[in-house]
Amino acid sequence: MANGTNPLGLLDELRDLGECRIAVDKSKLPPLDSLNPSDIHLGWTAELLTDADRAAIKDVFIFVMDEMELAIEPILREAKPAEIAAETTRETAPAPAVEAAAKPATPAAAPPPQAAATDQKQAKASENVRVPAERLDELMDRVGELVIAQSRLSQLADASIEIQLRAVSEDIERLSGELRDTMMVLRMMPVASLFGRFRRLVHDLSRETGKVIELETEGETTEVDKTVIDRLADPLVHLVRNSIDHGLETPDERRAAGKPEAGHVRLSARQSGGEVIITVKDDGRGINRERVRAKAESSGLIQPGASLSDQELLQLIFQPGFSTAQQITNLSGRGVGMDVVKKTVEALRGAIEVTSTPGNGSEIALRIPLTLAIIDGLLVRVGTGAYVIPLSAVEECLELSPEDDLRSRGRSFISLRDSLVPFIRLRELFNTRTQPDPFQKIVVISTGSERVGLVVDQIIGDHQTVIKSLSKLHHDVATFSGATILGDGSVALILDVAHLVAAGQQQEAQLRAAG
Repeated sequence: MANGTNPLGLLDELRDLGECRIAVDKSKLPPLDSLNPSDIHLGWTAELLTDADRAAIKDVFIFVMDEMELAIEPILREAKPAEIAAETTRETAPAPAVEAAAKPATPAAAPPPQAAATDQKQAKASENVRVPAERLDELMDRVGELVIAQSRLSQLADASIEIQLRAVSEDIERLSGELRDTMMVLRMMPVASLFGRFRRLVHDLSRETGKVIELETEGETTEVDKTVIDRLADPLVHLVRNSIDHGLETPDERRAAGKPEAGHVRLSARQSGGEVIITVKDDGRGINRERVRAKAESSGLIQPGASLSDQELLQLIFQPGFSTAQQITNLSGRGVGMDVVKKTVEALRGAIEVTSTPGNGSEIALRIPLTLAIIDGLLVRVGTGAYVIPLSAVEECLELSPEDDLRSRGRSFISLRDSLVPFIRLRELFNTRTQPDPFQKIVVISTGSERVGLVVDQIIGDHQTVIKSLSKLHHDVATFSGATILGDGSVALILDVAHLVAAGQQQEAQLRAAG
């Protein structure tokens, strides 16, 4: 329990290998008043009828092998491919050593009755159904097409005077919404499957670097799209390795700095609106900003003495080929890894935030959309074109009168509850060459604590947005994260909120510097 491993999941994996009967060993269970709830004092004996070999059984416990006792003994041999194996497992706390709990199984231990084993197998099969990911992707595409067709039907129903047609449209809209929500749940997986693989990695890196490292995880029940979990595995490996190699000090350095000898790396996940935030945090030395600037200037990434905000300076570590390591090792110094993290996160329509305090560690937060297929959006018009703003990023909508529009020329700010919020005129950004509507609207969007306003000509309304990827010719267009098909068959581009917020911050910094 201390390291976040659920032994029941391991026992379920054993059941997947064949007919299995499991008995619990409570002989090491202490009295209640001396029981530590973060330690496991239980052991299990499993009688397994399987065609799998010994290596396949060990693979079940590969990530906890160093913190448990495992014995595998054959208890029955017959002239058939099936083999009955008995194993006794015990998970132990990392600190104290415990007595061996493995006991040789005797041939007298009979396998479970065939009928009982069959009933158990059927009961388990009724709980879970394994579906190939390709079929889920195909079903997701069909759901997306259904949502688009429903949008077209709604548009026809709104233009029609037939009450029956409108009623049918509302029923299909309800059904397609329920099907969409069900489909989203099917694709969601807890991040525990992603976090669990890092315990062995941290253990190996601790032994390789000579550093004492403690890994903490939080929010493992947070669910995200299966595709997101698959794509984030390698980026998180890079971030954890980077925290351990660059961030954490050696035990001697930590003692000299008045810190505990053991360094801490924390992996956490939490949901915020329509996105999940996955954070890698350490309590090491922090990012050396002077070294980052010197490396960036010597590499030609920035001009000597260039004025950069703290976030812009920290984001330089994600540039290709960038590394502040003094020498090349197996872990770092080659300038690869962090740029892969940035490319992967951006491909998922996400953003990276870096914070670092000298001497107190660093924190890198990955903000990733919960789903990559269908989102709720706010449909707006700029000039003659339609655009979609992700609804999860929208805070509020305001009206920009012609007087306020003229007054804000040169300094694009609005006063919003005693705070100044920069805004961007999308008509000028997209070069629509059209006259603005008499009463323009400002859509205030946010990522984290940063906000920016987007000036549009008209707010059309909410829209179920089926995301279609842009072609390879447009992969470097940062303003848009994708496109969608509207009910009339036209295309609306989906705005990249993180990029627009960054553009608003840059505009604000330029105006302050000029003023």
